[in-house]
Amino acid sequence: MPAHAAAPAVQPAAAAKPEWLDQAPTWLASPPGSAAPEPSPPVVAEPVAAPAWNTPAPGGSRKWIYLTGTLLLVVIAITAVYVRGQLAYFQTSSAQVAATTPTPLISDYEQADRFINVDLAPSLTAAVGPLQKVGSSCTMTGMPPSCKDALIATNKAMLATEDVLDQGHIPACIARQVQQFKYDWQGMEQGVSQAISGFVNGNNIDLYRQGMVKFAEIAQYVQPDMDRITAAEKTCPKTIP
Repeated sequence: MPAHAAAPAVQPAAAAKPEWLDQAPTWLASPPGSAAPEPSPPVVAEPVAAPAWNTPAPGGSRKWIYLTGTLLLVVIAITAVYVRGQLAYFQTSSAQVAATTPTPLISDYEQADRFINVDLAPSLTAAVGPLQKVGSSCTMTGMPPSCKDALIATNKAMLATEDVLDQGHIPACIARQVQQFKYDWQGMEQGVSQAISGFVNGNNIDLYRQGMVKFAEIAQYVQPDMDRITAAEKTCPKTIP
């Protein structure tokens, strides 16, 4: 009896691969071969602005532009007063010719008009020429002799205006405004005197500059002062009490 063939051996089934083998370890932040994250840009500190008191002072040219501009404003204001005074004088003269009998008394409005246009305006006009020479002769970088002459002539004209302000008959309706103008005018004259003293004291340019700056800083109030006087004049009584 023939022998039976042996049955093939049964192979054991392969063990299943654990799932954790397909997972990247937790300590690996990114798979191998991937680019590393870019570093964050460095923080740049903002520049700190310098305090106002530490800013450099304006140059001499800027100061002189400011000064010459102020001189121009003063000249314009004085010229406007002069032109207004000429027109008022013409109108007043025409009215006097037409009047049959003179009036011994005048109203506060007429007193104010006479003070502004007959007394004050001519004295202010006398300062225009010297002021223009100051603008053309003086600088903030030097002290030429022509500047000294212009300042002396300006100071003389300003003192003459102060005499008018001291001696003029000023009605109460414009007295406060005229007093403010007088205060500013005297401050301007003090600046001019200080600038002149710079020449007298060995050409001291610091003293000269201080005077010129003081003059310019106060001169900007001339036009507002004149505007207030003109506005106050309009409120003066036009009738004789």
